[in-house]
Amino acid sequence: MENLKPDRVFYYFDKLMKIPRPSGHEKQVSDFLVATGKELGLKTYQDESLNVIISRKASIGYEKAPKVTIQGHMDMVAAKEEGSDHDFTKDPLIPEISGKFLKAKGTSLGADNGIAVAMGLALMEDKNYKGPSLELLVTTEEETSMAGALNLGENILEGNYLINIDSEEEGVLTVGSAGGLTIFVDEEIGKQEENFGYQIKVSGLLGGHSGMQINEPRGNAVKILGELLDGFDLSIGEFYSGSLDNVIPSEGRVKVFGIDIGDLEKRKMEILDKHQNLLGQLKIEIAEAKGLSYSKDLSRRLIKLINNLPTGVNSFMEDGYTVESSNNLAFIKDKGGRILCEISLRSSNHDKLDDLTKKITKVLEDNDFSYKIASRYPGWEYNKDSKLRPLAQKIYKQVSGKDFETIVIHAGLECGAIFEKYPNMDIISIGPDISGAHSIEEKVDVESVERVYKYIKVLLENIR
Repeated sequence: MENLKPDRVFYYFDKLMKIPRPSGHEKQVSDFLVATGKELGLKTYQDESLNVIISRKASIGYEKAPKVTIQGHMDMVAAKEEGSDHDFTKDPLIPEISGKFLKAKGTSLGADNGIAVAMGLALMEDKNYKGPSLELLVTTEEETSMAGALNLGENILEGNYLINIDSEEEGVLTVGSAGGLTIFVDEEIGKQEENFGYQIKVSGLLGGHSGMQINEPRGNAVKILGELLDGFDLSIGEFYSGSLDNVIPSEGRVKVFGIDIGDLEKRKMEILDKHQNLLGQLKIEIAEAKGLSYSKDLSRRLIKLINNLPTGVNSFMEDGYTVESSNNLAFIKDKGGRILCEISLRSSNHDKLDDLTKKITKVLEDNDFSYKIASRYPGWEYNKDSKLRPLAQKIYKQVSGKDFETIVIHAGLECGAIFEKYPNMDIISIGPDISGAHSIEEKVDVESVERVYKYIKVLLENIR
């Protein structure tokens, strides 16, 4: 990545690609950040959650300016090609250049949110920096539980303003985000019997972010498997579909026993015809198989649960197109003699989140599944009195000649967790063009990174 600009941003991003950093495995990258801060001779702090804060003083003339926090997260979503032996806890990512885009060979790239971390480190070392007192906050486990931001101390940040760089579209200024929670199901499978039957595999769906892309016709592999099995008197086994609670499941498989292949093939054609307008290319494959089956009772309850659970958009805002509340039936997995299921909920309206939670838990209770509610994270409310937002809009117009598109997003940004601890902090979120986040198609526009980094430097220079 020697020829990519800004050179120091991509120097640090290259370093990050060599350090394994899936969510929950951030010790190595956190220690790297600490070592880098100390090598730069800057005040550096690492807390018990492995969050890192690196601080530099204001440049001459900016001593009285509002202090600024630059923020990103160090973890990444670990997605890889089917059949890949890549180990995200040990193996480095392999960069690939494709035109103006940077991606990784066979895996997710980690530009979400490694690019923010790289930008922050480049700012920390910049000898020509002009601007206010600056601190870089890099958090952990954003992609799973937001544990880093949620466990952040209440008196360790000094910034008056916070610039989060975890947005994924240049020219978009995010000024609010949804809160949410996750519902966990853990059910014992019980006695299983060896049987001969069929394996059904669903694939070819696009998957994607369970908040930002929940309103698109991407399909949900768990729901499609449920439709395939609905109404049949059969036993199922070895159900596996989905991966993470913030990813729309793109593929899945299940074994079925006690059903005629003709009935199964007929249902397959009906489902393919029904979902022909989904993005991607839905594939359903059926093959003979043997395996362990669940009881008829558990099979019936599980199929009914999948088909009765609401999934996707629950409500829109007053404009009729901005998603207000939604949920994602993220995965169902047969693991260690148990059925594990996660359902993630999001809403920018607290009452709608409560209503949706009650609706989903009633379906679980009606089908005799026990559950727990956890991983709750706060929303980030729009600040009508912000001083940073109008300045950011003004500078963007000067630098690009364009107006910022200013939005509240249907996704959980750490800004909400930070705002809960620091309610007087004035916050915005921006970022370069990143597409395919949370998937093997993830790529970042190199030219966009350069433009956004230059914009941030000009914005900081104008904070007085």
